[in-house]
Amino acid sequence: MRSYEAMIAYHPDTGETGVKDQLERAKQIIAGAGGEVSQTVDWGSRDLAYRIEKQRRGQFHVVAFRGTGATVAELERNLRISDHVLRYITVQVDPNKPTLEPPRPRREFAPGEGDGSEGGAPTGEGAAMDSGDIESPELS
Repeated sequence: MRSYEAMIAYHPDTGETGVKDQLERAKQIIAGAGGEVSQTVDWGSRDLAYRIEKQRRGQFHVVAFRGTGATVAELERNLRISDHVLRYITVQVDPNKPTLEPPRPRREFAPGEGDGSEGGAPTGEGAAMDSGDIESPELS
């Protein structure tokens, strides 16, 4: 058996219990096809690179499992027909790869910090001058 990871993007309106039910169904499909699930990781709600089915966000989960090509085919067949799944991808991974870790939370900026608005502008000696403070060289 080979090691695989399946990343699944669920519809944002599925809800937490709906996603848990869908993950349990995926685990049952893998086990029924002769595979074994080693780990599942919740990546949370993330922005999509482009709209899928008029959605801008998706709930991402990664399922690490061992199985055969038939296991992958059966899992993908079921994911393809599910209305709750926006996208999925299954890749073969190195069996010696370390276990999955949840992604680090994204840094949240304070109001005005890092977004170019007035509140996060630097102050002090190194701060930019107002346009009235700029001296132009005299032409002679």
